[in-house]
Amino acid sequence: MVIGLIGMAGIGKSRWAARLADVGFRALHCDDLIAERLRTIYNANTVTVYDIGRWMGFPYETHYAERERIYLACEHAVMEDIAERIAGEENIVIDTTGSIVYLDAAILERLKRHATMVYLADDAHLRMRLLEDYLARPRPIVWNGMYQPRPGETPEATLARCYPQLVRTRAALYRRISDIVIEPQYHRNPAFTVADFLGMIGASS
Repeated sequence: MVIGLIGMAGIGKSRWAARLADVGFRALHCDDLIAERLRTIYNANTVTVYDIGRWMGFPYETHYAERERIYLACEHAVMEDIAERIAGEENIVIDTTGSIVYLDAAILERLKRHATMVYLADDAHLRMRLLEDYLARPRPIVWNGMYQPRPGETPEATLARCYPQLVRTRAALYRRISDIVIEPQYHRNPAFTVADFLGMIGASS
């Protein structure tokens, strides 16, 4: 089985990829692959996902738009490579980025041919937590034009207003490309085991 984990940045995809790796899956961490590509091609000081977040910055910074474009180009190249690598493979888990929904439809279709796409869903409480985490320790987030400041509004106020809208819009896109949806009362529950996770996917496939 090839599993593609999808959902917002910070929702727990990397944690579940690590848990699946513990039972024999090979984990492909897209953030790490993008960080490597940014270092190699653009000489960016990126090793971790948080390095990418610092490099990318916030949507109100002047360099953000260009770096968002570069980031998406790197993500596209990484996912094209992964789509080639997983064909005919078994026991792989793909820890995708939150912006996977902005990739070309053709790439998404290639991934879905070979992988079961599992959406780790959020809820209202988690959305506030994810926003707080993003403000405190930025992860790379593609806003895709959804950061829209109002006259006289501070950048922090705009982020707080636009982020929930971004997440709601993404949630609909994640559900559209997913094969399985796992709600937060399951995937965030410490008692929900890897066996439970795989069982839920198996029971729904």
